[in-house]
Order: sequence, then structure tokens, then C-alpha cells
Amino acid sequence: MSTTALPTPAESLGHDRILAQALPLFATEGYGAVTMRMIATAAGLTIGTLYHYFPSKRALYMAVLDRAYGRAAQHWALEVLHGSDDPHARLATYVREYCAFVAGNHDFVRLMKREQLAGDAEQMELQASTLFASQFQATVDLFAEIAPRQDATLLAHSLLALVLHHYEVRALRPLFPGYKPEHDDPEQVAAHVLRLLLRGIQSTPS
Repeated sequence: MSTTALPTPAESLGHDRILAQALPLFATEGYGAVTMRMIATAAGLTIGTLYHYFPSKRALYMAVLDRAYGRAAQHWALEVLHGSDDPHARLATYVREYCAFVAGNHDFVRLMKREQLAGDAEQMELQASTLFASQFQATVDLFAEIAPRQDATLLAHSLLALVLHHYEVRALRPLFPGYKPEHDDPEQVAAHVLRLLLRGIQSTPS
């Protein structure tokens, strides 16, 4: 019976170093502009060694997305948004964790925004079907449970917009009147978003 050899510590370290160097490159330059040679140079490897780890740029890019977001999205879809707890408690947990993630992962948020603005059909399909699908559907399911007579899909989009836009303009917000440093605090942002959503749900006619 054949077995798959586990990666050595050195291989795991090299794998992680590649992904850590590739994410900011993709975020800054965009998928189309980044080459495998650029990534190899950033990671301090030869191009041959890089191909030993990843057979193609697409495979490397998918690994970057999984490392940066895929595991978090799976956690939210399977462990947070679905469950037996009170649905309002699940929503509160999700919003807090999602705000903390977006606040602390600027390169990933920048990469997703860059690719969305570029509007490449293949990249959009990749994001929608592979990266965000289960998380988004679980968010819709939760809103359908909380507000069964309202448009759960629109509520899910509103949640994403409130959180993502807030941190996408993080460099601009301090230049506006009334800015306070606590406006960057994920806990405060999460509490604000929850208040807006729940009050909106409660005040909207069925």
C-alpha cells in the first residue's frame, strides 16, 4: 500500500515563505502582471525550486488564496454561521471575526479589490465559486433564519459592503472631519455594523 510522504520541516518552511511573499506581489501588481520569476526572486529561490513547490502560477495563486482566506471562510461557513446557537449570537460572532479578519489582512483585501476592479471574468468566477460561495450562502441562510420575510441575499451583501468598504478606505478616513482612532478598532466597527443591521431588520416592514 502506497503512502504519501509528509513534507519535511524545511519544505513546509519554504512553502510558507513562497506564499507569504507571493500575496503582497499579487496584491500590488495583480495576477496578470506577476510572474513566477518575480515570486522566486522575492522568496529567495531559484525558478526551478519554485516550480518544485508549485507546477504553475495558477496553482500557486490558488494556494495563496487558500492560505490567506480559504480556511477562515470554511470556518465561518461550517462552524460559525451554521449551528444550534441563537442566530443573533451566531451573527454577532461572525461580524466580530469578519471585521477582525478584514482589518488585519490588508494585502488580501487589496488583492480582491484589485481583481474585482479589473473585472476579469475568469478571476470573478474563481472568487465567486471557489473562495466566497460557501461563506456567502451560509450568510444568506443565517439572515433567512433571522429575518424570514426580508431579502436575505440583499442583507448578506449589505453586511459585506459595510465591513469591506470601511477598511478599503482606511487611508482616507483619517483625512475627514470627525475621525477618531477607535473608528479603526474591529470590535467597535463590528458593534456598529450589528446595530445598523439589526435595527434595519427590526424597522423594515415585512
